[in-house]
Amino acid sequence: MRLFHLPFPSPTFLPTKFPLQIHLFHNPQTLHNLRFPSLHSTTLISFAAALTSPRRAALAGGNGSNQSFDEDLSRLLVLLPDEMRTRIQDHPDLRHLVEIVMDLGRRPFARFPSGDFVLADRSITVEDIQHAASQVGDFAADNRAGICHTLHRISAIRNRKGEIIGLTCRVGRAVSGSANLLRDLVKDGGSLLLIGPPGVGKTTIIREIARMLADDFKKRVMIVDTSNEIGGDGDVPHPGIGSARRLQVPNSDMQHKVLIEAVENHMPQVIVIDEIGTKLEALAASTIAQRGIQLVASAHGVTIENLIMNPSLNILVGGVQSVTLGDEEANRRGVKKTILERKGPSTFTCGAEIISKIEMRVHCSLERTVDALLAGRYPYYEVRKMDLEKSTEEILSTQKHSLDDNVGAYDDEIIYNPISNSRSSDSKGNLLESLEPKVGFHLFVYGLY
Repeated sequence: MRLFHLPFPSPTFLPTKFPLQIHLFHNPQTLHNLRFPSLHSTTLISFAAALTSPRRAALAGGNGSNQSFDEDLSRLLVLLPDEMRTRIQDHPDLRHLVEIVMDLGRRPFARFPSGDFVLADRSITVEDIQHAASQVGDFAADNRAGICHTLHRISAIRNRKGEIIGLTCRVGRAVSGSANLLRDLVKDGGSLLLIGPPGVGKTTIIREIARMLADDFKKRVMIVDTSNEIGGDGDVPHPGIGSARRLQVPNSDMQHKVLIEAVENHMPQVIVIDEIGTKLEALAASTIAQRGIQLVASAHGVTIENLIMNPSLNILVGGVQSVTLGDEEANRRGVKKTILERKGPSTFTCGAEIISKIEMRVHCSLERTVDALLAGRYPYYEVRKMDLEKSTEEILSTQKHSLDDNVGAYDDEIIYNPISNSRSSDSKGNLLESLEPKVGFHLFVYGLY
């Protein structure tokens, strides 16, 4: 892992009443990769803040949230026959249930983070499928339905005659505090794009961001809900979105029109969109951003590079165009005459690659990230983690990859970057201000010489 370290002249500023954890680097190869004149000339400190907060109880599931989730989960389990429902209720990890899969002629099973759990030794029958389908709302053109007043999503598999022969019942959760790692990015009005593969928790985070902006920051938030995943099924939105309002989309092909309708008819300050997937939706989002409205959206992908190479969605990061350079300019840059460059301004100010439910890579300037990737350099980003095991709500890491083209030669290389010690500097000053402790501040010190 490459670490970006902030140098300080001495550790005297450290608050001694707070616990410290110091790691010394004894590996000669690691010392060889340190880039500074002398081992004693400076103190390299890479730190992460752990802020103790009463919201952690809500994040882990307090009594109120537990009771609400149990009620929602019981509505999902009604879809199962009695013997299957009894078997899954006895599972020790029931509260961590991910989804239930029922396919005609096959044994049903439930997916947990620990693995699959078979619900019955017999195969699913037509009656089982019909019973489950009768307990949910109407299936839309995208073969998705929901359960009224819950966040669960039921997806159907049909045969060539249009008959339902399989169901995927995904559990939906409103997790308070799940978006705390991104709080600083949205509070000042910046547009945020979430990127991640299916099932990593993008919808849960985007739902909490909508609630945070509406309730905590008192903004006029309008959610464009494609398949009722953010606000839940039914005409009354789920309490998980707080006071944010919602526009339901009658057909997924009309989402780009509903986006423009939300802006023109309801005067929002923030538009929240889940799963931008087509070029028309990307163009509509770009149009909204040009009107000065804050956008929060998600898109499928693993990294920013996936979005750049997607011809339908790369307009979200400014688009990509091929540029031919003159001989003199190409020689000056040391590149080929034909290069790729960002076409225009990015629709979103910043982006977050969701790695897991507790870790993400944050790109505070999406335009700089795209420019670096197109130029073949490593982009700057922050790795932010959430610690659920300890008595902490979140851990913000200042790990950043360098734009230096030589970075990458060593997997465990530690980069020394001489940054001004002035408290007014952007990188250091903003970091200390955003992580100003109130209670339970922990400073982890690495490489103290």
